[in-house]
Parts: sequence; C-alpha cells; structure tokens
Amino acid sequence: MAGLHELRDRVAEAFAAYRRCREREEAEYGEEYLEVTEMEDEGPAPDPCARVFAALLDAVRAYEGAGGKRAELDLGAYREEVERALG
Repeated sequence: MAGLHELRDRVAEAFAAYRRCREREEAEYGEEYLEVTEMEDEGPAPDPCARVFAALLDAVRAYEGAGGKRAELDLGAYREEVERALG
C-alpha cells in the first residue's frame, strides 16, 4: 500500500495535470472560455478535462482513505470544484 507522502504526491501530480488541462482550454477558447464551460456543464458537449478531473478526485479519495486530510492538500483555485464533486 502506498504511503501518505506518496499519495500526497499523486494528488499534486493529478492537480498539476488538471490545472494544465484547464489552462490549455482557457488559452484555446480565450474570451469565450466561460461560455464554453457553461455549455459543458449543461451537456452533452464533452469536457476534455473530465478524465483528468476524475483522476484528481481518485487521488484525493485515496489520500483521504489512507488517513490524509483534504484540507492539507494544495488544490489552489480548484478546491471548491473538488469539494463540490466529493461532497
């Protein structure tokens, strides 16, 4: 079983991948980015970052499952989004 430090590193890697995905999306859509993300939320348009976000959630769950505290994780500007998804 992975140690807490390793699991925290996995969260950091997953978070970095998700942040890069969102930054690429924002750069691609520019001023239309907010409109595009609202359309993704309404469906059925695919969210290109959905798999990356799911991996981030899995990493956070594994960290918590090993006894880590979500509040200790650096989730930056996406903390609220992660909190909503995990409940």
